[in-house]
Amino acid sequence: MKTLLFHIHTEKSPDAAIKIPELLNFILKNKISYFCITDHHTIEGCNEMEKLLKKYKRKTKLIKGIEITTEYGDIIPCFIKKEIKTRKFLEVVEETRKQKGLLIIPHPFAAHRKINFLIKYADGIEVHNGNALNSQNKKAKMLSGKNPKLLTISAADAHCMNELGNGLNEIKLGKRLKIIPILCREGGYFKLNIKHSAIKILKLAKKLLK
Repeated sequence: MKTLLFHIHTEKSPDAAIKIPELLNFILKNKISYFCITDHHTIEGCNEMEKLLKKYKRKTKLIKGIEITTEYGDIIPCFIKKEIKTRKFLEVVEETRKQKGLLIIPHPFAAHRKINFLIKYADGIEVHNGNALNSQNKKAKMLSGKNPKLLTISAADAHCMNELGNGLNEIKLGKRLKIIPILCREGGYFKLNIKHSAIKILKLAKKLLK
């Protein structure tokens, strides 16, 4: 069985503390087949990971991703090659298509606007997100049920090492990509988001003190 760990933030995200070598050790130790790094507005973490992965090409594969905040909420282009700079939703869609990537809507009921409009352009949806409320994940599953052509994904949405185990998928690559959520663990919404806010404040403080 090939596995996919989706929606990972490294130290290159302002609210995350996962160091890239530690992430790679976790991936190898747990024999994860594919993993997708989705830092906020940058693929710097992906690029650094690619360099480290040269020794381990046969053991695991990186899917390049990026989480972008648009006027309608967050979206994740993945299977991309180059960083996407724009923050306009339709421009992100166009750029993702140019790179032959896929567009995933993360935590669709957390601060998104016009979700039915977004769905028209999406290739997949997170039906589970480790940082979302249970009620938000339930709504996401219902939305997915109404749109059966969408890929369904369990997202760890990991910002710290102990969050990497909050989501996992089985992945089948072929003419048609298939993703099956196999682990959907709730991380505790308030606890997680307080932690992420604290990381962001500490990083900002370190930058100001330099």
